[in-house]
Amino acid sequence: MPDDGYSLDKAWVRRSFDQASTTYDAAAVLQTEVRALLLERLELTALSPRVVLDAGAGTGHASRALKRRYPSAHVIAVDCALSMLRAARRQQSWLRPFARVCADAERLPLADGSVDLIISNFMLPWSDLDAAFSEFRRVLAPHGFLSFTTLGPD
Repeated sequence: MPDDGYSLDKAWVRRSFDQASTTYDAAAVLQTEVRALLLERLELTALSPRVVLDAGAGTGHASRALKRRYPSAHVIAVDCALSMLRAARRQQSWLRPFARVCADAERLPLADGSVDLIISNFMLPWSDLDAAFSEFRRVLAPHGFLSFTTLGPD
C-alpha cells in the first residue's frame, strides 16, 4: 500500500466491531442486502468447494448460508472481532456447524492453497488491501474462487 499518510488503527477497528456486535444486525441494512446479492451470484458458478472461507464473517449470516449451500464443505468464519464471532454462534445449528476463527484477514491462520472459495462482504474497507489480497491469494487453492463486495462507484 502506498504511503499516503493514511493507515487503519486495527485495535480501534476490532474494538468498534466488538462493541457493535450486539446491535450490528439491526443496523446492517446495506450489508444484508448486498450479502444476499453476493450469495445469489454463487448460483452462476459450478463450485463444489471442500473448504469455504467467510472473511470478515461478522455475526455469521453468510457463514450459515454457505453451510446450507455447501453442506459437505468445511466453512470457516473468520473475523478480527471476537464478540462478532460469539454472536455468530447463534447462526449455527447442530446439523450444519461452521468453524469460527478470530483472526485478521491480513494474516490468516490457514495453510497455503487450502481454501476453495473465499467470500468477503464489506470487510475490505477495514483492511490493507495489498495485505488482504496477498493472503487471499496465498490460501486460495488452484482454480479457487474469490467473490467480494466493497465500497466504490459501481
